[in-house]
Amino acid sequence: MTAFLQQLPALVGVLLGAAATYLSTSAAERARWRRAQAIRWDEKRLTAYTEYAYAVKKVIGISVRIAAHQGIHPDSNKLPLDEGVDALAAAEHERTMRWESVLMLASEDAITAARAWHESAYSLQLIAVGRITGAAWPEAVEATSQARRKYYEVVRKDIGLAIRGSSQSYEWQLARFIQIAREPDTPVPPPAPNPELPPPAPAPAPS
Repeated sequence: MTAFLQQLPALVGVLLGAAATYLSTSAAERARWRRAQAIRWDEKRLTAYTEYAYAVKKVIGISVRIAAHQGIHPDSNKLPLDEGVDALAAAEHERTMRWESVLMLASEDAITAARAWHESAYSLQLIAVGRITGAAWPEAVEATSQARRKYYEVVRKDIGLAIRGSSQSYEWQLARFIQIAREPDTPVPPPAPNPELPPPAPAPAPS
């Protein structure tokens, strides 16, 4: 019994050391797991944000081409209304699917900004297809541009990226072109290629 009591402090020390090692290792593993999970969800959020932006731009691009065909917007890349309605329906379906990922993964601010962007894009659709008459196309384009800018600002903040310089670079360049064109006595530069507009379809080969 005396021998056991003499060895007891050593045994307690061993047990305490083992417990401390276990707790330390467990804490390190939990921290490593949390970092891995954070990286994983950050990647998923970035994918959701990117795919949603592409889907909204696709809707906008089709709307602009329809508006050009309707004489609402000056552009040579036109899409007849009967073809455009079907294209819009398909693009809107894709946007709705991407929207679900945003709802599940995005921050509240990002969801609000994304909703404002697609609502402004929807106004462009309604004007382009003639469901809203008397509405000003330039103002609708400007509203869409500002909503797009806000979306990119919020998304960059959400994924931890700083905004360097002016955030005007996130605005829709078409809005700037229309603004310049409406100013009196201002030379109008040729519009830059718009990445939101798909290229015109090639002319059919002669039969």
